[in-house]
Amino acid sequence: MFKSTAQSVAMKNSPVVTSQKRKNSFSVPSFGTQAIDWTNAPLELASIRNCPHFVSALQTHFPGALPLPVYMEKTAQVLEEYGFEDENTMGMIAICRDEITDPLYEAVVKYWGKTFNCCSLGGFVLMGKTGLAAAKGHTPLFNGLRRFTFYAMPHIAISRYGKVGEVSREGIADASHACGALEAIVAELEMGKLMLEMDMQDIEQTIIRQKILSQLKYGDRPDLVALTQLASQIIAADVGKLLSDLDTNVFHYSVMTGIQIHGPLESQWVYPQDFYIAGKTFGDGHVGINAFT
Repeated sequence: MFKSTAQSVAMKNSPVVTSQKRKNSFSVPSFGTQAIDWTNAPLELASIRNCPHFVSALQTHFPGALPLPVYMEKTAQVLEEYGFEDENTMGMIAICRDEITDPLYEAVVKYWGKTFNCCSLGGFVLMGKTGLAAAKGHTPLFNGLRRFTFYAMPHIAISRYGKVGEVSREGIADASHACGALEAIVAELEMGKLMLEMDMQDIEQTIIRQKILSQLKYGDRPDLVALTQLASQIIAADVGKLLSDLDTNVFHYSVMTGIQIHGPLESQWVYPQDFYIAGKTFGDGHVGINAFT
């Protein structure tokens, strides 16, 4: 078995604004408008019904978002049908360094055992070819195949009052924020003052800013929701590029992207985006999986 939850979670941070309408020139994908299915939601989420402003904001900005336990159970069940099991598969995860993203990291470890840490500010994929080479070498080999699952997504918070970007943190009286790295870029765009030079003391934020600005047109001022959705698209594209040269005669892998959402009462949600598998057994290219509609 490849399970070592406590060790893997402890290694997460080591090596192995209210939404308003603004002018945007980029497209944002839609994942349906279905209401939350409370009949299938975990019991611990029942009290979320008493937070109607949060529920309204969640369904407005992220229609089709799923409770994290439901999302993880669904992806694991589907992938098992394609031969991915915790005994023969390694997890990989690229999410924000923020400690409130831990529930997603822990869930990946729960289902897939030992998990390679690809985390950075904002959840951007900054590991590069060297990081991927290390991950490839750590991936277990069973019957001539190496399998891994790759979860990659930015995150955002919504308070119980429906305020986007606000979250309560243990031991902090005032409202905190998520994602701080993306909020900083939203603020820079609002002020019209962007830090464009490479800052070697803040290299991850510098790269994130450059990636985002490369997708905007002059005058774009996306709010936090739109910028997080754009970040999700950038992350998904970067994962695809990073993995594109893998030998699918040897590697079978799955990719899950979207947005992690922190709600009130420490609830966690996922807004799904990509879900696909690749490998010689499945044919050429990526095979998309429609598991959330």
